[in-house]
Amino acid sequence: MKHVLFIATGGTLACRQSENGLIPALTGEDLLTFLPGISTLCTVAIENLFSIDSTDVTTAHRTQMAELIFKEYANYDGFIISHGTDTLSHTAALLYHMLRNIDKPVLLTGAQKPIGVPNSDAERNLLDTFRVIASGYHGVAAVVHGRIIRGNHLVKVDCEDMDPFRSINAPLEGTIDLDGTVHLYPKASVSGTFKLVPVKDTSIFVLKLIPGLNPDIFSMLSAYSHVIIEGYGSGGIPVYLENGLKTLIEQGTQVYITTECLSGSVDLTKYAVGCRAASLGAISLGSHTIADTVASILCGTLTDET
Repeated sequence: MKHVLFIATGGTLACRQSENGLIPALTGEDLLTFLPGISTLCTVAIENLFSIDSTDVTTAHRTQMAELIFKEYANYDGFIISHGTDTLSHTAALLYHMLRNIDKPVLLTGAQKPIGVPNSDAERNLLDTFRVIASGYHGVAAVVHGRIIRGNHLVKVDCEDMDPFRSINAPLEGTIDLDGTVHLYPKASVSGTFKLVPVKDTSIFVLKLIPGLNPDIFSMLSAYSHVIIEGYGSGGIPVYLENGLKTLIEQGTQVYITTECLSGSVDLTKYAVGCRAASLGAISLGSHTIADTVASILCGTLTDET
């Protein structure tokens, strides 16, 4: 039987109503009382790392999670993190890059409604994470609404729907039926030694293009080492912004181009606007999501890998 470390961090899943709206209130111990059959799947130890809304989760908090997993790696067969859904994709992506060559499961989950309330998705999502660990999965992934989504391809696409997450530009890692049956899809075996990759560079800014954007914005961005520009379609920079882009790059800022589209890849060779941006030194992000790109830059691991 697998031995699992359950790391509770707050989020909607652990919330209760207060006079100021929902706030995280339940501990890991509280959450597991809603899963009475868990002892048939694995043995569980609990770490209440913190209890906050995921909007308040910082890079320092995510680093805490990664360091805890690295420290306890030899003592457990897998790790589960309960987390708010709003920034789940950012945490999943950063753990994916920090926990390099991991050959055990690190599974994140959350919920759109608190555990124990009518029609909550929390019980199923949380129970499914234990089922996936018992199935033999390895790697960093989110387990949400019957899907296993690789950590660096997770995106929340809806703030109200009970099925809010999608795997962007990558197939699912597996699925879980309503009866708890887990279906794992083929994936590459792990090569290399497991290691903890530290956060190296936090000087990052994300700029969303809008029609008529003031070119003066580029003069404000030179304080950042990395600027990610979320553009349109296949990628490119409007001609009236090119001088600002050129100056920014010449001053030493790395500039990356992504797209506002949910799926598909940036291709700076497709249109003249993209070719001009590339000739100025802008870098295509291909099929990387913004969360994955930010995590990759933080860890210094940004490559063409998807």
